[in-house]
Amino acid sequence: MFRFFVLACALSWLAWAPLTASALGWTDATPSPYLHLLGGLGPAAAGLIVSARGGREGVARVIRRTIAAPPRWIVLGVALPVTLYLVAAVVLMVVGYDVDLSATGRSREYPALGVGWYALANIVCYGFGEEIGWRGYALPRLQTHRTATRATLYLALGWAIWHLPLFAFSAGMSAMRPAEMLGWAVSILAGAFLMTFVFNASAGSVLVVALFHGTLDILISSPTGGPLQITMGALVTVAGLTLPFRFGHRDLAPRPRVRDGSHPRDARVDPTRPRYCERDATMTRGPPEYAPTAGDAEPSRSWRALRRSADRSFRRGRRT
Repeated sequence: MFRFFVLACALSWLAWAPLTASALGWTDATPSPYLHLLGGLGPAAAGLIVSARGGREGVARVIRRTIAAPPRWIVLGVALPVTLYLVAAVVLMVVGYDVDLSATGRSREYPALGVGWYALANIVCYGFGEEIGWRGYALPRLQTHRTATRATLYLALGWAIWHLPLFAFSAGMSAMRPAEMLGWAVSILAGAFLMTFVFNASAGSVLVVALFHGTLDILISSPTGGPLQITMGALVTVAGLTLPFRFGHRDLAPRPRVRDGSHPRDARVDPTRPRYCERDATMTRGPPEYAPTAGDAEPSRSWRALRRSADRSFRRGRRT
């Protein structure tokens, strides 16, 4: 996991280095702002590279998570951030603000891109570029031995560190004061909880999380002016931080958390529950592939009795 985190930061920071150097005054060159988009692909590249160390199956597992999704969750992946955006707009209208939504979907950072091209670039580079690594590779491995809440805390820390160069060249982050930086850190944590919820609830679909992440970024960075982005950010923070209380720390979702399928302890079976093992007819804590199905017969004796019988047979064999 540490190897993945270091590689993700190295690849992204390398792409962002010209932007950082220019913003800090270390060079007079004017690098392309599209390097920001390129750096967003770092976590995805790191996840695939590290997965390849485990053979083709590791890469195939990440790719399957990327292209598979429950149909209704594909819709929800886009509908949830849009709903938060519209709720924020309605709240401001109710309290008397004049909300102008005509600039929704546009970008100050990439003014040459139209709404459609910007949306595509954002979802590809910031949606899939980040989520193939953070959620497709890292989160299932972190959740293998940890609760979803604890895994999310670890991931949020790495995710925040990965963003650090943006405080040098990103227009929205470089102007932040210390109090605003603290608010940003809280929003990163809340966003990580939301992403974990979407990932686990959609049965581990990176496609859904990428659509959710990309759409959320497009809406929350739209240059609509006024307090709309701040209000939406507050709603995202509240929604994310209430998830552990709504669904519990174990899974952060209405279904079991997704764990790394390459590990014996898979998401579909509780690794702490004894289960029948056909290899030696004993109760064991072995891999889920040895768990009994609905048609399997449970052993007639307890696992302790079977273990004692096996020990006696072993001792008799040694005496002979």
